[in-house]
Amino acid sequence: MRRLFPALAVVALLLATAAQAEPPAKGPDIDAKAAAALASMCDFLKKQPVLAFTAEVSQEVVYPSGQTIQVNRVLDMVLKRPDKLYARITGDERDRVFVYDGKIAIRADLDKGVYAVLDAPPTVDGLLTLLAEKYGMVAPLSDFLVSDPCAALLDNVQVGDDLGEHLAAGKACEHLAFTQKDVDWQLWIENGKSPLPRKLVINDKEKMGWPQYSATLTKFDLHPKLPAGLFTFKPAKDARQIDFIPPTAKPIEAEKK
Repeated sequence: MRRLFPALAVVALLLATAAQAEPPAKGPDIDAKAAAALASMCDFLKKQPVLAFTAEVSQEVVYPSGQTIQVNRVLDMVLKRPDKLYARITGDERDRVFVYDGKIAIRADLDKGVYAVLDAPPTVDGLLTLLAEKYGMVAPLSDFLVSDPCAALLDNVQVGDDLGEHLAAGKACEHLAFTQKDVDWQLWIENGKSPLPRKLVINDKEKMGWPQYSATLTKFDLHPKLPAGLFTFKPAKDARQIDFIPPTAKPIEAEKK
């Protein structure tokens, strides 16, 4: 027994020395020019009290047979900080409205004649967190809507590169590319005084064929004239109210996470 204690002391000393010798955990490896372009966009977005845009969205769906099919939609979005949100999604297999007024959120599938009501937190950030964590819903382009876009965008990023100046939505943009464990994504940021996001492309590396999600933000309005009642929803007489999406253990789909 006397020999055991010195031996344990040596082992403890070796383990402590090894722990001290381990290099500190590395942060994401992001090119300086890419980091600067992204920071400029995030700062610009955060300063906008109202943000309205239209996006042309295409998404690849992989069927059990392995065949990949593309669906196309148009997204109209209006954000009024800190507690108003409107989204209308139309196109292939979808006609949906989502509205939030700081108290309740309503999701209406107009093509199906149903809608659901959710008691919501008092901010857009809180709403998006609730939808993701409890209901497995990720709002389209939600990383551009939160109060800290860069924190949302860079979460889980491993590598970021600047690919130079390329066109998106007819605008000269800084083209960035990022790598994560489960997705690769690209972002085009308009050059000039208004560094707006003009295109986002995401490849899901966890699904067969790496299906792609692409959104081109074609129109922006930073000073929109908002119609009265935009953030409220009046169901049609024959619309049927249903329960909100049942809670899930994990998000059903994520645009970038």
